[in-house]
Amino acid sequence: MKRANRKPTLGRKKPSYEIRDGQIPLLPPGSSRSALGGRRGTRGREKAKHGKAERLIAGGICAASLSIVVSLSVYFRPFLEDNVFPAVKNLCTGIYTDVTAFINSHKKEAESPAKVAAFTPDTAQSQTPLLETQEEVPYMSHSQELGSISDMGAEPVYPPQEDAIYFYMMDTSLGPLLYYNQGDIRWKEYLYGGSDRLAKYGCGPVCVSMLINSFTPTSISPIEMADWSAANGYYARQSGSYHSLIPGSLEAFGLQVESVTDRTSDNARQLLNSGHVLVALMGRGALTQNGHFIIIAQLSSNGNVYIADPASYENSTKEWDLDLLMNELKKSYDSGGPLWAVSLSADGSSADAVHGGSGS
Repeated sequence: MKRANRKPTLGRKKPSYEIRDGQIPLLPPGSSRSALGGRRGTRGREKAKHGKAERLIAGGICAASLSIVVSLSVYFRPFLEDNVFPAVKNLCTGIYTDVTAFINSHKKEAESPAKVAAFTPDTAQSQTPLLETQEEVPYMSHSQELGSISDMGAEPVYPPQEDAIYFYMMDTSLGPLLYYNQGDIRWKEYLYGGSDRLAKYGCGPVCVSMLINSFTPTSISPIEMADWSAANGYYARQSGSYHSLIPGSLEAFGLQVESVTDRTSDNARQLLNSGHVLVALMGRGALTQNGHFIIIAQLSSNGNVYIADPASYENSTKEWDLDLLMNELKKSYDSGGPLWAVSLSADGSSADAVHGGSGS
């Protein structure tokens, strides 16, 4: 094969570029791509300079702001310590107290069934008597007004203010008695046996809780006593309590209970004068359809008696004719009723430790 001889041209010699397989040809100097790359490099350096300046400005602003905040805090610190900080602290304390009280109240409600189920006479010594509080309980004021049998009933007689808390002591032949009322706001709506309101059907548990709290070391509320009664088979649906509640519960908690078969006024007076109180089951008719438990507490100076009527505070302040009460005892009865004499335990122990404090 012949080769063609090329003659060199005159003038400027243009560079030649050899293309090899798989390579992209280089652009000659001064081409558009080379110019673009130069512009990009210049723009990057300018951005770097702007970024550094912006960081310096932002840092200066932050330093100035911090300085202003520190200065204001130092200047207003006395005001904050005297006004704002205490207010915030009081607010947080109040919120914490309210939340804690709410949680504790619900916790007690949730735990109360377990406590009642575990409450037995065997645990009596470990209980804190309700009478041992710092607040002194006022004594009930008695009048010389004579009570009428028509005023006595199983359902409570409410005072003008229905949401009442009864907080009184009264003298008895055994010593001071803490008075409870079925209409007390603390338990009047509680369901005895899960069905019947204590306000209407709770005369039995309320009477028993008065005696146990006052004359034994055990502290038990009417609610706890109602649960104890139901758990031990003394609750009678829509009728209140079986008559056996009186001897069964009082003996279980350490008191002596005797059935009074001689239900004359003379014998009742003799028992009251010899260190007894009487639990009486008042009869059907003028009083109530199902019977009503009361406590005959002590003799008055004129031969009448004072009673603790769980359904009526007013009845408990009046004098009562003992002959009238004996005549109105329930005619149908069992379990040693309708009259029981209650005294302290055989060893002569009393609730002196309980009586030494105040009630709640």
